[in-house]
Amino acid sequence: MQNKNLKQKRLGIAFASLAAAAMFAAAVPATQVFASGDETAIQAADLPLIEVSMQDAAPLETIKKRIIELKSETDDSVDLNSIDINASQIEIQGFDRSKTGIQSVTARVSLTETDEETDSSVKSVGYSFIQDATVQMVKSTAPQLKLKADKVTVNNSDAWNASSYISYINDDSGILPALIVEGNVDMETDGDYNVTYTAIDIEGNKTTAKLKVSVRTPEEVIRAREEAERIAAEEAAAEAARLEQERLEKEEAERRAAEEAAELERLAQLEAAAQTAETGETYTEGSGYQVTGSSDNPYYGGWSNCVYGAWQLAHDLSGVNLPSWGYAGTWLYSAQASGYATGSAPAAGSIAVYSGHVAYVSAVNGDQVYIMEGGYNGGYNERWVNKDYIYGQSLVGYIYLP
Repeated sequence: MQNKNLKQKRLGIAFASLAAAAMFAAAVPATQVFASGDETAIQAADLPLIEVSMQDAAPLETIKKRIIELKSETDDSVDLNSIDINASQIEIQGFDRSKTGIQSVTARVSLTETDEETDSSVKSVGYSFIQDATVQMVKSTAPQLKLKADKVTVNNSDAWNASSYISYINDDSGILPALIVEGNVDMETDGDYNVTYTAIDIEGNKTTAKLKVSVRTPEEVIRAREEAERIAAEEAAAEAARLEQERLEKEEAERRAAEEAAELERLAQLEAAAQTAETGETYTEGSGYQVTGSSDNPYYGGWSNCVYGAWQLAHDLSGVNLPSWGYAGTWLYSAQASGYATGSAPAAGSIAVYSGHVAYVSAVNGDQVYIMEGGYNGGYNERWVNKDYIYGQSLVGYIYLP
């Protein structure tokens, strides 16, 4: 119905339109706008005031739209629903977009109708009007920047997306402001971080907003981590208990072995003593060495003691009376302190020192050495062993006898 009303009224206003067109050619605004000192005086208060930003990319379109809207408020023949504002035309006098302040302008607007049936514009409807107006050109204000909140809490290890916390950003120039985001958020470390957003328009006007970001580890992650630490601690405690049990069992086995060896030595000595008493001969082993003793030997325990045996063999086979060097494991260092030569290469006539045992070396064959020893199964013994270790003990070194 509005389109039909508009067409019917065209005939009634045709003459007025022609007269208006002639008037526009030499238009003199009915209202004059001028400046007086620091004040702006406007004659005829009925002129509409249209505010336009200096940064407006299409100020004429802005003025046209506002004039048509104002026209529709005072003229029932102009229905915004039936007018294509974008297709309508405007000619304007007295407008200078490069100057700020108030300007008095005269605008001629040619309306274009929208066809309701095809939803398309009909370009030349022959309906025009002239409107005097006051245009105020204003500098753009600072851009608009608003965040969704001023503080947020995020999950540790999530991705950080600064733009997702912006509610809107805009500028009255219609040109999207530049955005600068400052502040480092470490998403791998719990803590509070400050982020500053700055919007800058093309004139350099700035607007800032601040966001407090709290990085927190989710409770389920904390519980899982604590559970893993608890399990690890229990496993470590169980392993420590197992190792301690193995150590105690090993010590007990060694103690029993030592007791058995001492008992065998005691029985061997009893047997040797019985044989000597019966035959008058000294007990001997496979090498032919006569197992005897010397009153000069500083060690006790007889052949059940390895240090006793090593000292006695050095005395009997090499003619060397060694000092008293104490526990077997200390012999190498004591020998060095006494001026004896030591080393890692075996030699016949040397003393092999192990972590808890000493023996006399009577022969060497490649990686094998033939040792003669006391304290083996409670008494004297001879055997071939590796030059670097014996069962259960590693080599410390060799003492070379003079």
